[in-house]
Amino acid sequence: MDADKELLEGFNAGYIIEKHRPALSKQLVAAVEGVELPFVEGFVAGAQEYAKERTQTKTIAKLREASKGIPRLTKSKDRDDKDKGLEIDI
Repeated sequence: MDADKELLEGFNAGYIIEKHRPALSKQLVAAVEGVELPFVEGFVAGAQEYAKERTQTKTIAKLREASKGIPRLTKSKDRDDKDKGLEIDI
């Protein structure tokens, strides 16, 4: 198997295991630390990628929750297209 294919398979495996079994993923990543094989490098990168996405998703959810109740600017429905005014929805 060529290195690129091994890297991709490792990435996918790391991503999926981190998604469904994060504790196992952390153990596996710790166990293969320092191993320089394409599959292992891909595995670590995949696990890190899913962890990063999970953090981003939590951050976005927190921002959405925090922004509830904040007035938003919206396009006025009673104005014509020539007037590009905005109104605050409260």
